[in-house]
Amino acid sequence: MKNILYVLSAIIVGALFAFIINSYNDQTQKISADSNITCDLNTQNCNISYKGKEIGFSFYPRPLEAMVPLTLKVEELNGQYKNLNARIYGLNMDMGTIKANLENRGNLYIGTVVLSSCVVEVMNYRLELYDGDKQLGIYIDFNLKS
Repeated sequence: MKNILYVLSAIIVGALFAFIINSYNDQTQKISADSNITCDLNTQNCNISYKGKEIGFSFYPRPLEAMVPLTLKVEELNGQYKNLNARIYGLNMDMGTIKANLENRGNLYIGTVVLSSCVVEVMNYRLELYDGDKQLGIYIDFNLKS
């Protein structure tokens, strides 16, 4: 009787584990498919269109590395935001939110960020701009390869 209970328990635990893994993979694929990566911030400056303007994003040094301070530059916002900050979060894995305050330098906003390290081979991130706590609707997606 004990052996049957052990076998039944093992089958239930195995099925539960398979269900959890499958659910995680489905969620990861859906999130990754929603990303909008059209330019590689690892190798070049990238622009997005926003309200008829081309907003430029760049990181230095390149290629991007996790756990290394990176300089983030955002161009063509014409100094119109008083408390601009960037929030960076994972699209294919929850890594928390990395927040960086950006300093206004005329037509350029600049700040320093440190991207989180991850066990996946390619981490998909979204960099989104806020004025204080107000979401601006300006964002760009990018990859970080481990």
